[in-house]
Amino acid sequence: MSRISNFFAVIACFPGLLLAGCASVEQPTVDESRVRVAAGDRGAGVAEASEANEAIAAQPAAPSEAPPKVERVEVPIPEASVLPLLEAEFSLRAGRFGRALEILSEQSQLLTDPELARRTLRLAEFLRDENRALTAAIRLATLDPQDGAAAATAMSRLARQGRMTEALVYARAAKSLGSRINAPLLVSDFERLDASERQAVADGIAKLAAEWPEDQDIAIALALLEREMLNPAGALEVVSGILASDPGEERALVLWTQIQIDLEDPKPYQRIADAVAARPDEERLRLQYARLLASNEQFDEAKLQFDALINQSPRNDEYLMASAMIDLELQAYESAASALQMLIDLGQRVDEANYYLGRTHEAANDPESAVTAYGEVGPAREFPDAKRRAGLLLLSMESTQSVTAFFNEQRWRFPEEARRLFLMEASLLRDVAPEEALEVYNIALEQFPDAMTLRYGRAMLHEAAGDIPAMERDLRAILANDPNNATTLNALGYSLTNHTERYDEAASLIERALELSPREPAMLDSLGWVYFKMGKLLEAEALLREAYQLLPDPEVAAHLGETLWALGKHLEAQDIWRAALERDKDNPHVRAAIDRLGVALDL
Repeated sequence: MSRISNFFAVIACFPGLLLAGCASVEQPTVDESRVRVAAGDRGAGVAEASEANEAIAAQPAAPSEAPPKVERVEVPIPEASVLPLLEAEFSLRAGRFGRALEILSEQSQLLTDPELARRTLRLAEFLRDENRALTAAIRLATLDPQDGAAAATAMSRLARQGRMTEALVYARAAKSLGSRINAPLLVSDFERLDASERQAVADGIAKLAAEWPEDQDIAIALALLEREMLNPAGALEVVSGILASDPGEERALVLWTQIQIDLEDPKPYQRIADAVAARPDEERLRLQYARLLASNEQFDEAKLQFDALINQSPRNDEYLMASAMIDLELQAYESAASALQMLIDLGQRVDEANYYLGRTHEAANDPESAVTAYGEVGPAREFPDAKRRAGLLLLSMESTQSVTAFFNEQRWRFPEEARRLFLMEASLLRDVAPEEALEVYNIALEQFPDAMTLRYGRAMLHEAAGDIPAMERDLRAILANDPNNATTLNALGYSLTNHTERYDEAASLIERALELSPREPAMLDSLGWVYFKMGKLLEAEALLREAYQLLPDPEVAAHLGETLWALGKHLEAQDIWRAALERDKDNPHVRAAIDRLGVALDL
C-alpha cells in the first residue's frame, strides 16, 4: 500500500469504504464549540468552568421529538452520597472535571437517578472518556427506557468496542423509540468477529432491515454486510434501491462505486463523477469522491478534485493536507511543500505539516531542509519518527557531533520530551559510536536517575560491550525499584545464562518472569535455553518447541535445533536450522550453533 493509501485509510472511519463523513448520525451530547476548557485543565478559571457546566447542562439528551412523559418521584439523596455529590459539584465549578467525572460515575451506578446518569454521560463525552461514557450510556438507557438517544449512544459505543451483539440490542431499542442510529457501525469490525458473532450480526441487521425497510442508515449497513460477506450482487441490489429513491445519497454513491471496483467495472467512478458534475458546489460529495479516488490510488484525478475543493475553501486544513499527500505520492515535491507551508503559515496541523514537509524534502534529496523541518515538529504523534529521521540524516551527512548538537537543541526546545530524546540519541549512536552512546546514557541518568527505560538501554549497551558486571548493576537497580518487571527479570536471567555459569540463579529469574507473563515466547525461549545449559534436555525441548511455535525466530530456532541435536534428533534439528536460514541466510545465532557443533548443513 502506498503512503497516500495509508493516509486515507487513517482519515476514514470505515477503512476502504470512506463512509465516515456521511454515515455518522450520533450527535455529540456536548457542543464542544461552546466549551473552551480543556479536559482536566486545573488552571481553568471559574468563569470557564461555569461556562463548561452550562454547556454540559444545556445539551439535549434526546432527539427533537419529546419522549413520553414519565412521572418523576422525588427521592431523598442517601446520606452516604451527599458529600461525594457536593465534591463533584465543586470540582466542576473549579474546573477539575476528571475528579468530578470519577465521582459522578461511581454515584450514577449507586443511585437510580436517570438525570445523574445523563449528566455523567455528558461529562464523560466532553472529556472523551470512552469507557465511562459507555457505562453511563448503558446506565441511562436502563434507568430511562424511554430515552432513545441514550440507547442509540449505547449502541454506538458498544459497536466501537467490538461488542456487536450487545450493540444490536440497543439498536433495536433506539429504533423502537424513534431515534436514528449509526447502523453502519455494526459492520465496522465484521471481519474480526468469530463465526458465531458474524452470524448474529448478520441476522440482527437483516431483522432491523425487515422491520424498518425505509431506513437508509440500516439499508447502508445491510449493503456493507453483503459486501463483507462477499456477495457483491446482494450489496448492489440494496444500494441500487437506495439510489432509486435518493439518487444523491452520498454513502450509497460511494458504496456503489466500491462495489463496481470489486466487480472490476471498467468505469467504476462514472456514477459518482456525474453526481459531482451535476452538483459542483456540494463539498461533502466532492470530498467523498476525492477520498475514494485517492484510496484507490487514482492520484491524478484525486488531485484535480482536491484542487477544486481548495478553490472552494482555501483555508481548509484537510484539503490542503490531502493535496500535499497526493503531490508527495506523485513526486510533485515543490507543490507538496507549498501546500504544507501554507498549513504552517495558517497555524493548522503544524506538527503534522512540518513532519511531512521533512518527508517531502527528504524525498527531494534535500537533507538539510528535511532536518530543519523535522526539528520543528513538536510533541505529537509524528514527534518520535521526525527526530529519528533527522538523526539518521545527520549521521549520513556529517559526524556524530552534529547528532549530539541536534538532540541538545531539541531537549532545550522540548524539555518535557528530554527523556525520550536522550533515548533516541543513544539508540542512534549505539551501533556507530557506542562510547558516545554510553556517554549519552550517563548524562541522561544523572538528570533522570529513576528513568528505567534509560537504565535498561544502558544495561544492554554494557552487555554489547562485554561489561557484564555493569549490565547486572543496571538491571538489578531496575528490579530494586520494580521487582515484578518481567522484561528485566528475563533480560538478566538470559544474560547470566549466556555470559556466566550462574544457571540456577538465571533459571530462577526467568521462571519468575514467566509466572508474570505466561506463554511469552521470548521468556519460554530463555527458560528453555537455561534448562539446556543445566542439562535438563527434555524440559528444554518442550519449552523451546512451544516458543518456536509462537515465535519462529532464528534465535529460537538456533536454541531448539541445538537442543534437538543434543537429544540425537539430528535430522529434525537440521530441518529447523535450514528453515531459519532460508528466511535469514546469514543469521548469526543459527550460524554460531552450526559452527560450534561442526555440522555440515546442506542448504
